[in-house]
Amino acid sequence: MFFAPNFKSKRGGSWNIQPFPPNCVAEGQENYNGIFTGISVEVCNECDIRALYSNGFYGKGSHSRSIPNALLQNESEDKKKIEESLSLGLEESFFLSYFLNVLKITDLNNEAMNWKDFIRYAQEVNVDFIESLASYLYLKSKGWVVKSGLKFAGNYLIYRKGPRFFHASFVVIVNALPNSSHLQHNKLKGLQRIAETSDKDVLVLDVSKPADFHMQTVNDITQISIAETVIKRLNYTSFVQQSQQRNVQ
Repeated sequence: MFFAPNFKSKRGGSWNIQPFPPNCVAEGQENYNGIFTGISVEVCNECDIRALYSNGFYGKGSHSRSIPNALLQNESEDKKKIEESLSLGLEESFFLSYFLNVLKITDLNNEAMNWKDFIRYAQEVNVDFIESLASYLYLKSKGWVVKSGLKFAGNYLIYRKGPRFFHASFVVIVNALPNSSHLQHNKLKGLQRIAETSDKDVLVLDVSKPADFHMQTVNDITQISIAETVIKRLNYTSFVQQSQQRNVQ
């Protein structure tokens, strides 16, 4: 059966996208700086906020729905600046810090955190952090822009190009085998209905770790296997019409 992701563009979607890693680091500064709060990583420097969000849509404004106020303010107008930070999710923080090496993460005592300590604390927040991280990296490798899916009862939302250009195509569920409960029938049905109200599909990632899995290096995460399943109810009339259009073409 033919299947293609739903790419629904946004009106007036425009953004000055730059290659990543961005080059907005202050003079004498080697990395962007973030503080691990125990729940998220907060970036407070305005230049860092602008660079990280404008070059990959990383994080969200702590006092805004998504786009940090630092990017929305019109510099030609005399406005009172709204003080806010950029809140980075744990998975994207790990990706920026320990894979791209552009983000320096410190704890509340201003001590630099190594990747092992970060994982240990992150697992206190999310016991399936390793599986979630592997899923995040997997989706990034496919070219998706990955954002939190909490609003739609999922782990992630994934976008083509980014949320300034397109609506999310999928609500992503990370199914950490063998103990995840995400695929219980009643939960999956409810999630599917939530996704359909906003023209999204449900993408389930079944994540499996080797029985003796233990991360000695960050690259050991490549030992984890991931399988995709798209959950989509078939609209028979729409499917036939689309098939007929393709045959005519």
